[in-house]
Formats: sequence, structure tokens, C-alpha cells
Amino acid sequence: MTKVLVDAIEAQQDTLRFGDPVGCRYHWLEPDQVDAYGDSVRRLGAKVELAVDAFDRTASLSEEVFSGEAADTLRTRAAHRHDESAAVRDKLRGLGRAINDYSDVLRRHREGLEQLRAYAVSAGLEVRDHRIWPPVETLADDAPQQEVDAWDHAWKAYRQCFDTKVELRDARRASTRDLVRALADFADVHPDRDRAAFVAGGGRQVDFGDLRREAADEAMDAVDAHDAADSARHTVEALKRREQTALGDLEELVLAERPPEEVQAQADKVAALHRELVEARVEARDADAVADREQAQADRAARTLADAEAGRPRLVAQPSAPAAEQGTPVDLDDRWG
Repeated sequence: MTKVLVDAIEAQQDTLRFGDPVGCRYHWLEPDQVDAYGDSVRRLGAKVELAVDAFDRTASLSEEVFSGEAADTLRTRAAHRHDESAAVRDKLRGLGRAINDYSDVLRRHREGLEQLRAYAVSAGLEVRDHRIWPPVETLADDAPQQEVDAWDHAWKAYRQCFDTKVELRDARRASTRDLVRALADFADVHPDRDRAAFVAGGGRQVDFGDLRREAADEAMDAVDAHDAADSARHTVEALKRREQTALGDLEELVLAERPPEEVQAQADKVAALHRELVEARVEARDADAVADREQAQADRAARTLADAEAGRPRLVAQPSAPAAEQGTPVDLDDRWG
């Protein structure tokens, strides 16, 4: 299972909804810094080009210049190294281009947030704490028409700000996914094309056999949990039928005016069955909850195996420390937005 670590907050789904404050603060890396790093990666690719040429010239040495068993071995190794260095060169070039493209996206994102803030100020919306706050939700029934028109105009401006922020966010996230794919290609963190036993991931080796066994075990646990839940439900249904039958017998004894001892004995039987039924219903609810958890674990294990075999990198968000432990408040809405 390949794991690509990214921003712990960026990997989560944001909760930006219409009516929430719209964040307009740029807090990512400066685009120029990202662009400079992309340029350095591409320069490194250009240096690798020199090695590619050197290996190519060595592999193409003629027999007239260098012959013998040692010469043949040298040419074979040089040809192999030429292919490897050419692949590294191409990956470095592609990664450099992806980083440069990402810097352009960040630059447009920063400019878009600046324009968004300027538009909100010009539209008369409240901008505070790097957020664009929505207008008041309601107006008094007897509000004058001028106030109603201003309120309507403010909400239309907020809608424009909200839609613009969503577009900026989606464009940046799409570029982030492209960059992650380029990083994965460069690091070669996909399963081997020949379905080798191991796949690199997170500084260790993950055995596909272990993933398959884990998925099979989770699936079996889910089946057993569902069987237990079905058994618990059948028990509830059987106790319900027995309770109804006992109640019917009790009614017949009362109508027949049987001795009080028989009536009391039947009533005790009904009460005992009712207690069993209550306990069985609790056990059935618990069994259903366990079955749901086991099914969710089985589904996750199956997705993990499918992603590993398909060579798709998975984004794993590392949990960040709570705000109280960090000592500073976490502006999640603005961070996610």
C-alpha cells in the first residue's frame, strides 16, 4: 500500500456551506518559492542529460576502438545505465514542469483571493479576521423597501463571493492532485508492472499476500457478524411469537375463570418471556452494530487491496494536535475554505 503524506487538513473534506464565512486569506507557500524549486528540479534534469550522453557514447564504442570481453561488458553496462539515467531525466523534467505548473496555480489562487477580498469590500460586505461574513439572515417585516433592496444586493454579492471561492478552491485542489500524481510517478511508488511480491511504500515493504489475507479475514469476520445478527433477530421473532401465545393462553384462563394459582403461574410465564424478549432486542441491536462495524472494516480492507494492486497512491492525513495542545487557535473554516 503506497502512502503519500500531504497536508493533514487539506486531505479532509471541508465544511464550507452557503451562509458560512468565506475565507480570503492566502496561507500556502509563496508561488515564487515553489517556482524556484521547480526550476532547480529541471536544472537537475539537465545535469542528468550529461550522464545520459556519456553512457550513450560509451555504449556505442566500436569494436575497432575497444574490443574484447571487458569491452563487451562495459558496453552492456553502459547501455543499461543509459536507459536508467534517461528514465530519471524524463521523470525529473516532468516533476519540474508539474511543480512550475503548481506555482502558477498558487499564484492565480493568491491573486484570486486578493480580488475576492477587494470585491467584498467594494460590495459593502463585512470583512473581518480574513473572512467575508454573510449579511444578516432575516429582516423585520416592516423594513423599508430601501433596506430590503440593500439586503438583497448584499446577499447576491455574498453569493458571488461564495461561488468564486469554491471555484478557486477546486482549481487549487485539482492541481494538487496532479502534483501528487507527478510525485508518485517520479518516486515510482506504484506496484511493479510484473506484479512482483512487494511494492515500495513509506520506507518499508508491503506484501500483497498480507493485504489479501487481511481482506479475506475482514470479509470472514463480516460474514460471521452478519450471521450472528441474523440469529439474534430470529431469536427476537421467536420470543415475540412465544410471548403472544402465552398472552393468548393467559386470556383464555382468565375468561374460563380458572383458579387464581393457574392464572398467576401463566402471568409469571408471560412476564419472564417479556424480560427475555427485552434482553434479546438489546442483544440484537448490539449484534447489528457489530455487523455494521465489521462490514465497514471489510470494505476498507477491500479498497486498500484494490488500490494497491491498481497502483493508485492513497492520501493519508496525519491527525493534527488539538488546538488546546498547540497553544494557538486553529482557523479551520478559513484553512479549509
